[in-house]
Amino acid sequence: MNNPNAPLLDRTTVSGCGRFAAAPPVTEPSPALQRAGDLATILGDVYGIEADVHELASGNAIVSVFRGLLAYTDGETFWWTSPELNRAGSPLLSSELTLPVAAEQLAEHYRILRARPAASVLESELPLLADALLPDDASDVVPR
Repeated sequence: MNNPNAPLLDRTTVSGCGRFAAAPPVTEPSPALQRAGDLATILGDVYGIEADVHELASGNAIVSVFRGLLAYTDGETFWWTSPELNRAGSPLLSSELTLPVAAEQLAEHYRILRARPAASVLESELPLLADALLPDDASDVVPR
């Protein structure tokens, strides 16, 4: 009879011999990653918007909603750059604590950005996912 408390075993090859080793422990997602996943689920289920989630080295997570629309979370608060401009012509920073309101506001910002030509979004000051995922010390990275 199998012991339900026994660790799962993976078959690994060491020096040509088959050996069994304990599988790495399953870890719970960070609060930020969990909350980002919840937001992406609401965006998909309620608004039909496909979004993907990425965990940052800082422990925060990003929900990529659309070109130029990235929602960050620390597990408690969501914040993102709005596609709407302030009176000085600079993008506004939006923030929200609750999932439903964050999803509703992001869905509205998604509709605004979808109506714009892609080139105008890329030329704006809005953040892009590739820039957000680059490490802070990426200035010394040389493309091949």
